[in-house]
Amino acid sequence: MRPVTFSLAVYVALLGVSPAVGQDDRPIPIPEGKHFHQLNALPPLTQKLEAPALAGSTIPTYSYSVVSPVDGKTYSGQIIGVNPSARPAHATVIPTIVVPVRLTFQYSSTTRFIFDPTAGDPGCLGAGRTAFSLTQQSPLINDVRFVFGGTNVGTTQYIDAFQRANFWSAVSASGGGTYHTLLGFAPMPLQSVTVSSANSGSPNGTVFSFSGQCGTNTSNVNAPGLMGVMNINFFNPVAVSLIAKLGITPNSFVIFLLYNVVMSNGNPTITNNCCFVGYHSVTGTQTGTQTYGVAEFEGRNQTIFPGVADVSPLSHEIGEWMNDPQVNNLTPAWLLGSGCQGIYEVGDPLNQILMPPVKMSNGFTYHLQELAFFSWFYRLSPSGGVNGWYSDNGSLTSDAGPVCQ
Repeated sequence: MRPVTFSLAVYVALLGVSPAVGQDDRPIPIPEGKHFHQLNALPPLTQKLEAPALAGSTIPTYSYSVVSPVDGKTYSGQIIGVNPSARPAHATVIPTIVVPVRLTFQYSSTTRFIFDPTAGDPGCLGAGRTAFSLTQQSPLINDVRFVFGGTNVGTTQYIDAFQRANFWSAVSASGGGTYHTLLGFAPMPLQSVTVSSANSGSPNGTVFSFSGQCGTNTSNVNAPGLMGVMNINFFNPVAVSLIAKLGITPNSFVIFLLYNVVMSNGNPTITNNCCFVGYHSVTGTQTGTQTYGVAEFEGRNQTIFPGVADVSPLSHEIGEWMNDPQVNNLTPAWLLGSGCQGIYEVGDPLNQILMPPVKMSNGFTYHLQELAFFSWFYRLSPSGGVNGWYSDNGSLTSDAGPVCQ
């Protein structure tokens, strides 16, 4: 199903079921073919170093082309940054704009519920903390020493550590010290959006209440146990309009940060069309191709959605954006839940599977999602990833297997 007409990749947590998840893009069936052996587990450089492939953008990308041994087909795509096999002499830094979004679910002139990533929620996050400040202090933006299976992949941001581990056969061969793809963080002012309630006849949004949740606020801002559900078809045009309003250009990646609000595909319910906790996409502007993402900061540590906490949705979306910025890097079809998927989205095979928690100097313990390696999608053996693994915590012990039918 395609709820919108643009390219869309979503991270979905299904409420009321086990940690199984879904992907909103329609699976792309690819028939099995003759098998070939792949000699180089890394995508070869097919563009000039740091030549941008995003139209009208200075964000560096490189193209890859790989023959998958599972079907003998050639697959190509583009990845943000510089190819590690080119042994870059310096780190690549991508301007990354984070826009906090305050969502007001308006039921009537007197009844409203507000979800604000810049407002406190001490009963869940601790005194003096907000979702926005915790995001700024997180391992997505700040350096941490990452050791995967005994291998030190570097002291760096999480997505960079993942990317280094993803292509470790090239990174380690080149000394590994200079290959980095980093997020250059730039905060933006709070943006306020009103979501008309489903109770007033609009399919734009509604609010659900859950007992037994953390939270001590007594006002209608970040109230305990509440979760907003917003129609993705309502919010995406809002996100695109904010890109224009704020003067954001294709030379940067923009993230819209929500707090305790998820999305639905159509009329907001929590039965059969919920819950997207994030997505990444592209939109055309007058100056070029703009990439962007939307993700919630989940203030309830895995108590509403198993395996979803604080910045785990954001780690999912940033990892996917870096490896599939325009949501069009095809792969041999692989099994996702009960269906097939055929796109290089590194978060989807391990939805709601977390890395070991990371405690930062601010005293907060963060949760990052485990992500799948390039070799897993394209069925490359041995894997070019760290330790010969197929994901950055070793949960995937072999490649994606036969082409999904």
